[in-house]
Order: sequence, then C-alpha cells, then structure tokens
Amino acid sequence: MRTLILLAVLLSFPALAGEKYLGAIVSAAGADTTNDTTATPFFIMPKGKITLWCSAAAYVITDSNSAVTVAGGANPGLPLASGEKFPTSVGAMVRITSSATAANGGAVVRIAGAGAVTCYVYGRTGDE
Repeated sequence: MRTLILLAVLLSFPALAGEKYLGAIVSAAGADTTNDTTATPFFIMPKGKITLWCSAAAYVITDSNSAVTVAGGANPGLPLASGEKFPTSVGAMVRITSSATAANGGAVVRIAGAGAVTCYVYGRTGDE
C-alpha cells in the first residue's frame, strides 16, 4: 500500500509544473488587443503566472483598463523583442465589462505593436 501511495505522489508532481497553452492574442499594426478582444477570446486566471512569446516586437501590459501604447504614449507597455520568452504574472484585477466572451471575469493582458503581432500566452503552475 505504501508503495502505491508513494508512486501516486511521485507521478503527480510533474503535472504541477510547466506551461499550458491558453491562447493567442492577434493584433493588427498599432492596435490595442487583449485576450478578451482577440478573434478567439480566452480566460487567464486572476493572480496567475503566465509566459508570453510574441511573433514580432510588441508592447505588453497587464491589469490595465487603458489601451496599451508604444513607447512614449500615455500607457506604454513593456517592450518585448520578437521571439523572446517573457515569464510574468497577472494581478487580481478583472475586466470591467458585461461581455459574454470566454475571457469574461479573468485577468487582462494587452498587446500592441508597430506591425502586426501575435503573442501566444501560456499559463504556468508551480515554482519552476
């Protein structure tokens, strides 16, 4: 019986870490786009850990109801280089909306880029 419990515990731990694909934020050149306004909206757990990977240079901001802007704008996002893996987290802020999309009630991630950009979002669990 002890061997069975030990085996179950050892096999369970790897499932607590790593990345799980949540969705892609697809943004046209210069457009402020969120995980709620992208073509296929998706949910991001409030207070969650995420990793972003963008196909082109992008500006990213979380937990903001204001549109993200490029450097020098009113709400400048964090600049990310194309192909950079960016681990971060989101706060407890949730969108203020009556939207019926899949992302309603989750955390907000906003992106914008000088050109068209797609940022892939992965949820993380554990303390890698």
